[in-house]
Amino acid sequence: MACRPTIELRLSQRAQIILHAATGRSNLDIHGQLGFDLKTISKWRRRYLQRRLDEPDHRVEQWLADASRPGCPPKFDEFFWTDVLAIATSDPEDSQRPFTHWCSRELAEEVVQRKLTDSIDRSTISRFIAECRLQPHRVKGWMNRPEDPEFEPRAGHVKHLLVQAQQNPSPERVNVSFDEKTGMQAKERIAPDQPLRPGQPARLEFEYARHGTLVLFAMMLVHSGVVLARTRPNRTNPVTAAVMVSLFQELLEAGYKHIDVVLDQLNTHWSTDLVKAVAQLCGLPEPSSEAILKGSQRKTWLEDPNKPIVFHFTPKHASWLNPIEIWFSVLAQKLLRRGSFRSTTDLEDKVHRFVEYFNEKLARPYKLKEWRIAA
Repeated sequence: MACRPTIELRLSQRAQIILHAATGRSNLDIHGQLGFDLKTISKWRRRYLQRRLDEPDHRVEQWLADASRPGCPPKFDEFFWTDVLAIATSDPEDSQRPFTHWCSRELAEEVVQRKLTDSIDRSTISRFIAECRLQPHRVKGWMNRPEDPEFEPRAGHVKHLLVQAQQNPSPERVNVSFDEKTGMQAKERIAPDQPLRPGQPARLEFEYARHGTLVLFAMMLVHSGVVLARTRPNRTNPVTAAVMVSLFQELLEAGYKHIDVVLDQLNTHWSTDLVKAVAQLCGLPEPSSEAILKGSQRKTWLEDPNKPIVFHFTPKHASWLNPIEIWFSVLAQKLLRRGSFRSTTDLEDKVHRFVEYFNEKLARPYKLKEWRIAA
């Protein structure tokens, strides 16, 4: 221990004192030899001997270790810290503070302001927050879905429809999944990318120029994974209706006679324009204004199974039931997230090139997990 280079200095010094004392040297001789304080030499000779007698089974390091220090008594009791915890988990606006979450400085000020103590340092509050595993600076989003009596029936219907489309595909009836990807930004980085190297990832310039946005309308054939896509500058009711009719026409021209459409309940998916456009495409009389005045009436008309084109709306807050959402994540991962686009035209061209490549090389039906397809 006296010679070990990685040991604590104080332990090495104490070991040297004991080694010199073992040779019969006096405290004064050890002081002259090592230069240590006489009181320190006397204390550790006495303490080492006493510990060897009292604790013969312990190791030498324990005989030379510091004595336990109880420290000063705590200044604040458990009742004080309970009050601090109550403040830390409360809304700061309830304490007339114009911010959304507490920090240690504001908590310390609030504790003093409420006269729980005369003074307290923010570092004391920080240690307490850490011990309680509180993280006021962090937040996690969640969705409080209200009770929806239609949720289970709609979810079960859509799940059954998707499973049937994959297990029993029909040459005359096709099941498609439809949705939009809004706000695709044509962002052009101001400097070229640096390619990856061994041990170093690719580097992308963080500054970019904006050239506008596009909306992607995509429809996936559930049984094959093939995607039909259109891009437009916006997604108003007339634009959405025109795009969906265009996609339906492409499917009807391909030989399908019945189309089942899985989509969410966005208001553009059950607009008056869409009802009229689908009625015209199906060769049906246009519903009267009174018959489709309310949204529920338009949804009921679109869901009517006695038409060549039938809509199947997913429950609210259940976009995970729509397979096209999986494809949108593939598009974002493989193209949009790291792409650089000189204009909206360039973005549009690259998106359509990706769709063509995906349909040729990557298209496949997405396998639904058992927890998703279980009715």
